[in-house]
Amino acid sequence: MTPSHHGRRRWLIAAATLIALVVGVPTTAAAADRRASIRTLPADDAANGMVYTGLAVERTGPCAGLFRVTGVSPAMCTHGPDAPPAGLSVKRSIAAVPTRSGTTAAAPALPVCEGDGTTGKRVEVLYIHGTTNRYAQYLETFRQLAEAVDVIFNESAKATGGERHVRYVTETVAGACRPVVRNVQIADSALTANDWAPLLNAVKAAGYNRTDRKYLQFVDANVFCGIGGFAGDTRKAADNRSNTGPEWARADNGCWTAGVAAHELGHTLGAVNNNAPNASGAAHCVDEYDVMCYKDGPDVVLKYNCPSQSFDQRLDCNHDDYYHTNPPAGSYLATYYNVADNLFLIKGGGTTPPSPNLALTATPSASYTSSWESVAAINDGIDPPSSNDTVNRRWGTWPNTGQQWAELTWSSAQTVRVADVYFFDDANGVRLPASWTLQAWNGSAYVAVTGASGYPIAANQYNRVTFTSLSTTRLRIALTSGAGSVGLLEVKVTS
Repeated sequence: MTPSHHGRRRWLIAAATLIALVVGVPTTAAAADRRASIRTLPADDAANGMVYTGLAVERTGPCAGLFRVTGVSPAMCTHGPDAPPAGLSVKRSIAAVPTRSGTTAAAPALPVCEGDGTTGKRVEVLYIHGTTNRYAQYLETFRQLAEAVDVIFNESAKATGGERHVRYVTETVAGACRPVVRNVQIADSALTANDWAPLLNAVKAAGYNRTDRKYLQFVDANVFCGIGGFAGDTRKAADNRSNTGPEWARADNGCWTAGVAAHELGHTLGAVNNNAPNASGAAHCVDEYDVMCYKDGPDVVLKYNCPSQSFDQRLDCNHDDYYHTNPPAGSYLATYYNVADNLFLIKGGGTTPPSPNLALTATPSASYTSSWESVAAINDGIDPPSSNDTVNRRWGTWPNTGQQWAELTWSSAQTVRVADVYFFDDANGVRLPASWTLQAWNGSAYVAVTGASGYPIAANQYNRVTFTSLSTTRLRIALTSGAGSVGLLEVKVTS
């Protein structure tokens, strides 16, 4: 087992004394003092991965009270870099786990997987490297680290009577469900830059920029120990900014441990907000032992409410700051954001794999498409963050109004009975439809599906219709405009 990420160690974090969230109310005078003291960036301490080049202190906007990564767009917020725990070094790479050749032991696996392994909000593991590629050597290491992170999240959930698992992008390996690890090569200059932005931009350019993804980056470099994006949003709501992506958590090769990975991923999932009962004022907590807690500034006083160091590999040891599967009524976590509710986690024991999304294999077409939009958006497999999605492709018909349609065509007949439709509404020229229906091709004409459960019209969510099972090569979404033109962001079709 690699050294613990927290616990009996002194973290070298000068910057943490300068960072505090403005979202929520500081729980201590020290937290308020640190927030008020933000003036300039600390000097870099490259030997310990405390690199602030490319970060800016923000007082307004989405990153108010945090650092902003200056070289990326749209705005990306972070609490800043974390120094290595005792026993680890930014300049010394973690060894790969031994290979399993010649053994008859059962292969590691995730205890719970969900769905088809790709659909929906998921955490995607990336191995990021330059000219030197150690993917084959470390693939098993990264899989096991991701699985160990899942153990941390689920064992912590069990302590409050629940179950939570990281919803990874998964694949079947030797009959077992395991996290996918992407092999991502970027320019050496971006990999080793004394600034996170060049690497982020290179990874985004490679296609890892989906709004339904959190990216856990294992970076083959010696710049940081760990750093992660952090929203600092305290609202107890499905549209909390911690419930969407893209967002990135980074661990460099000197800190390839489950504790570091869980810590940085924890930040991207919303831990720890500054108005939590035991908040440090710098996106961490002070009641040890805990994955997210440590002395992150000289004026921070730690409390050992959970004296067993075994909790150093668990979330929210006292279950009152950021992670509880069933918080008591009136408690902080019943009122404010709770990481256990994050939409990138599987609640309970997962679900039976659903029928595959047949829309993914269809060819889309439409009555009309605005020149700056794309009908390919309706079945690209990306779950929208909201009806006014400004990041991913959209299908819209502005300035046309009246009767419009989009349809899916398959090369062979498909048996279908469920459709999920996500409407495009930018609160401007494209609005929710006045009405809509589903029509299927019967070989000579389009006819309305029978037995439809109803046609809901709601923003910021999928609108589901079930109907009598039928076989067809074409399914059409027919829309009648209301306050403006109409459009769609995504359509799913299952049997």
